[in-house]
Amino acid sequence: MQKSLKASLFLLFILAGLTLFVKPSGVLAAAAPDITTSPVSITLNAKPGTTTSTQLTVRNNGVLPVDMDIQVDTFKANGTTGQAQIQTPQPNDQSINWVHFSQNSFTAQPNTWTYVQMTISLPKSASLGYYYAVLFKPVVAVTPTGVNTNVIHGYNAVLVLLNALTANEHPQLQLASFSSDKKFYEYLPVTFSVNIHNNGNIYLPPSGDIYISRTSSFANTIDTIHINPAIGNVLPGTNRIFTAKWADGFPVFEYKELDGQVINNKQGKPVEQLKWNFSQIHKLRFGEYYARLVMVYNNGVQDVPTTSVLSFWVVPWKMILIMIFVLAFIGVGLWATIRTIVRRTKRLIRKK
Repeated sequence: MQKSLKASLFLLFILAGLTLFVKPSGVLAAAAPDITTSPVSITLNAKPGTTTSTQLTVRNNGVLPVDMDIQVDTFKANGTTGQAQIQTPQPNDQSINWVHFSQNSFTAQPNTWTYVQMTISLPKSASLGYYYAVLFKPVVAVTPTGVNTNVIHGYNAVLVLLNALTANEHPQLQLASFSSDKKFYEYLPVTFSVNIHNNGNIYLPPSGDIYISRTSSFANTIDTIHINPAIGNVLPGTNRIFTAKWADGFPVFEYKELDGQVINNKQGKPVEQLKWNFSQIHKLRFGEYYARLVMVYNNGVQDVPTTSVLSFWVVPWKMILIMIFVLAFIGVGLWATIRTIVRRTKRLIRKK
């Protein structure tokens, strides 16, 4: 009886060990396609009743061919960061029917760029702006093997902004606010936020600069910082916040990186570390500074500037405390040394 029980337990142990090496039939493992599309976004101008076209490119970075389909959706602004929210076109949106491609589906070969011509034929009734999201969709053939099968879809999108040039366009931008993230800084950088509202009826890219000076008259400019260097657009009826940093100082806080990746703390925020580049010691910042924003947009006739000024303080208080402590230590040492010399001198005079 005991031998039979031992044999049964031994067989159960063997079967349990074998199951560790058996892949569950309900799980499908497959590498997601690695696709790059270019450009990220593009703006087109065309008059109603005409045709315009542009070239889009797709690269398959993988080692196997990937079948691709092209789909046209629309997009709108998602918040104030410049991110796009892709959405399914409304059933009555006829602008989707204006779009045609040189090929609607193709096979992207490994490590090869594929070129797709996008053509938009505008009717005479077209007016103002149209916002297309061209999706490149990998076709992944998957045969489900069980209820636990997972299929992952990853799409690349190229954003296309089309301006149908008509006489009823009203290009207009308004500066909603110009601010810095703090009023007092120990060290640079200073992060500026430029909040711009589009109160016109067509998308527009703002431009301009932030000038840094020690005086409110801006007689001498320390530095110039560009806003919107990527030429991002503000969509009609929306706000967009552009950020710019002034980091030309000594020392300066920088994001901590590991293998080229920014390290985040437990709260998900980037970890900062102080960089001491002593070749830049002449750029030690201390005192009150002024920043003047000059924001510009084109209203179709001329450039329209808007100006705003703010001030902030840079006070490296820890460095100042250390310097005070060092100077006090040196002062006490000098005072003690001088007192000792005076006492010895008095003693020698008395002896004589």
